[in-house]
Amino acid sequence: MTERLRNDLDTFAEEHGYSGRSEVIREACHSLLEEYQETDDRDQRVLATVTAVFGYDKPEIERRMMDIRHEFEASIRSNSHNCLEGNAGCVETFVIEARYDDALRFIGTVRGADESVSVEYTVVPVEALNAEIGEQ
Repeated sequence: MTERLRNDLDTFAEEHGYSGRSEVIREACHSLLEEYQETDDRDQRVLATVTAVFGYDKPEIERRMMDIRHEFEASIRSNSHNCLEGNAGCVETFVIEARYDDALRFIGTVRGADESVSVEYTVVPVEALNAEIGEQ
């Protein structure tokens, strides 16, 4: 764990009334494990949007994103890379269609690209999309 991350955890703990960084880490781990728990979507195909934000001019992260694109190319429906104004950072956006478990594996792989990568995502069962389209 980097010194910066430890300091951020300590600051977060103090500002939000936690007893210390270990309590913050425990709660974060619990939330992450809940996120990956069994669900009814497990055997379904899903559509996921995954957005990764990271620092500008980070060739090692960009190279890792390229490796991820190659590893998951069968599931990726769309991918874009954009630089923020003033080179404030980069945004890598993926749209994937895959089995739920594979989508979670993809998300975990993007999260693991580098500790400085911030990842947000949404997951929707394809079946739900088909139902919505049929209702219109």
